Amino acid sequence: MQRLWRIVLISAAVLAAVAATGLGMAYSLGAFAEAGRFTAVPGCGVMDASTFAPVLSAARVETDGDNCTASDGQVQINVGYTLVTKHGTVGGPELASRYLTAVAGGDTETLKGVGEQAIRQRTKAIGAPQVISMRVSNLIVVLSVVNLGGGELPAGAEDGLVKVATALGTRLGG
Repeated sequence: MQRLWRIVLISAAVLAAVAATGLGMAYSLGAFAEAGRFTAVPGCGVMDASTFAPVLSAARVETDGDNCTASDGQVQINVGYTLVTKHGTVGGPELASRYLTAVAGGDTETLKGVGEQAIRQRTKAIGAPQVISMRVSNLIVVLSVVNLGGGELPAGAEDGLVKVATALGTRLGG
């Protein structure tokens, strides 16, 4: 009888070791890393002229692949997407978050309520471009507004870009 119990205990220990090894290998291969909500970039189909209304009253929206441009001839808004996929044991949303944290620096500000994470970069270049980079799950969306004439942005364009990004983040967030 004792021999039977030893065999049962040894078998249980071997099964537990095999299961632990299998789980450890699955973890190291990234089986438990979150892929994220997006498997492809959404493109311009999630936006129309009304999306850009906080900055452009009469926007003409154009598509270039998955990227979008809206302009009224004086001011232009560009929207670009980057899909971040999981890598090893790190999920896509975590990698996207790490990217935004890495690019945030002294000349950026964190925006609350815009996507799941967002930063704004103000530049002093010609046309006074302003850039918002935001994350929704494993998707990074970069929005920029620029004065095509090379001067300062019109009044309200900076705050308007935040409204555009907020609306887009809400649409993408489902």
